[in-house]
Amino acid sequence: MAPAPANMLLAVHCKKGDHLDLKDPIWSYICATYSDQQAHDAADDLAAVQQLRNDLVGLTGSLPDLRDTLARYYKALTVMETRFPISKDRTHVMISFTWYDAFRASKRTEQYSIHFEKAAIMFNLGAVLTQQALACDRTQDQGMKDAAKKFQEAAGAFAHLRDVAALRVEQPRPVDISPECASMLERLCLAQAQECVFEKARADKKSSALLARLTKQVSAFYSEVLRLLNSPPLNQHFDKSWTAHVQVKATLYDVESQLQQAAQLHKDDDIAPEIARLKEAHKSLILVKGQTKNCGKELVDNIKYDEEVLSTALVKAERENATVYLQRVPNFADLPPIQPYILVKSLPLSDVDASQETLFQSVIPDSSAKALSKYTEMVDNLIRQQKDKLEAASDEARLRLREWDMPEALQALDAGSAAALPDGLRAELEQLEDHGGVRHLHDLAAQIKDLRRVSIEELKKVESSLDKESAEDAEMRDKYGSRWNRPASAALNSSMREKIAGYSANLTAAGDSDARLEQRLMQNNAAFSALSIDAAVSQMPRLQAPMVSVGDEEPAMVVANLRKALAEIDELSAERASIEEALKEERNRDNILPKLMASSGRSDNIFNDELKKYDELKVNVDANVARQSELLVMINKNTAAYRQAFGFREWRQACEVCLCIDQDL
Repeated sequence: MAPAPANMLLAVHCKKGDHLDLKDPIWSYICATYSDQQAHDAADDLAAVQQLRNDLVGLTGSLPDLRDTLARYYKALTVMETRFPISKDRTHVMISFTWYDAFRASKRTEQYSIHFEKAAIMFNLGAVLTQQALACDRTQDQGMKDAAKKFQEAAGAFAHLRDVAALRVEQPRPVDISPECASMLERLCLAQAQECVFEKARADKKSSALLARLTKQVSAFYSEVLRLLNSPPLNQHFDKSWTAHVQVKATLYDVESQLQQAAQLHKDDDIAPEIARLKEAHKSLILVKGQTKNCGKELVDNIKYDEEVLSTALVKAERENATVYLQRVPNFADLPPIQPYILVKSLPLSDVDASQETLFQSVIPDSSAKALSKYTEMVDNLIRQQKDKLEAASDEARLRLREWDMPEALQALDAGSAAALPDGLRAELEQLEDHGGVRHLHDLAAQIKDLRRVSIEELKKVESSLDKESAEDAEMRDKYGSRWNRPASAALNSSMREKIAGYSANLTAAGDSDARLEQRLMQNNAAFSALSIDAAVSQMPRLQAPMVSVGDEEPAMVVANLRKALAEIDELSAERASIEEALKEERNRDNILPKLMASSGRSDNIFNDELKKYDELKVNVDANVARQSELLVMINKNTAAYRQAFGFREWRQACEVCLCIDQDL
């Protein structure tokens, strides 16, 4: 049979934009807002940024060069975003960015927004990565790997567009840089990356079972893309060929998954499920043949090839079943589903991180830097105060519960509770169990025995070597007489033989000592085995509910109240951890530099407004601490009632007496 036709993959076209002048408007803004000297210092940076934009709008150079240009310009925009407010406001930088829709070139959008510019650049960065992936030679092993990686990086670019850049674009937002479109393109890139992984696995002759799971995931990705394409706003924006391509791809890879699973079943001589899967795949293939009107020739060839492979496999399987196996073919719905296996993910782009960018370093005014430092100190003090409240609450809860023997005193009601044991004894028994108990002693004895045996063997080897050398010396002395003038072996090795004799004696003595210890271990094995928490607890008195209630509340109600309050104390503790994490995350997101630099008013007003974002977390802290105080009062009251109702003090004294009796015995 002819080799399988190449899989058709898609690349995304770049958005086209109009040329514009960045340098002069920003130069004028720096002169007016900062100083002529700072504008002079920024002149080279402005020229570099202008050249970057000219290059990327013209889409000049190779794909790797274009990707590098896009990444460098995106970092420059990130730096400019915090320094130069761009809008229609006459006090800001007035630059109008114009871009055309990547999928409908006649649709033109113009915005006075650097966020619109960043979204367009991030889109083009993802598009260029898809073009690089398509340019890889997938007939070669390395080409398949490179294509898969490029598609995953493209998915990362579109994911960033969806989650960050697109959300800041002014409304009405162009469809091609909307979160919906970015999400669709991300899934499309992941589908094609998974296709490349499948091609690599197939070339490496991986098992049919694995190939079935890989292709099932490809189909799942394409199904997600199809769902997004059929949903607004994309369903009114994309050409029908996109929907047809994705729909056929989803079906083809579902068919491929069934074919691969059927091949695995054939190898396993499981003929009936194989036939069921092949028939289902054949139905799907017949249906998809009617959807190829708007598809390319490559997909039609893929369908014809799969149909030929499928027909051959089905005829063969049915013939074998009719003549050899005679099995009943099950319904496809009764077969276990093929579990998809995903081996790709959206890769974040490391080359768009602007944290180390050096452009426009001289433009940040000293007043803004000082204001930002002051605000940062205010935020740090606020967070420190809230954390101190949370830590104090945790310490108070820990100390109070320890003082009231909670929850250990309550756990004493449970069968097998270690609360009956003194703290010191319980700690020692827990440490003993952690080290393995008596089993650990037997293991040590076995290790010592093995070490002694190895030591004896090594000594015997050394002694044998000395004997051999001594015999060779005697033989040479008899043969050559006085001409053999080397010192006698016995004289040379006497010191070593004395050491060997000493070591042997020590090993013998150690063996005798080990034997005595091992005998004592066996004699006391039962006693050692009893050194466990469970064994100790079983000998302690049980804390039980009283026959007659003498308090104001029923004992069962007291226990229920305590359990509920202690559970809520634990929940509050977990909540405090999440509040601390939320404070940390809010602090990390808190960047008011753009507002400071774009504002001509007092910084204190900005500080007051910005600090309000922490008000909800402060309320959560106070509510958490207040609720814990209420619970501790409730626990204190119910603990006293619990001790009285259950005779906790008398039970603890009985436990201590029982322990003393056991020790005397």
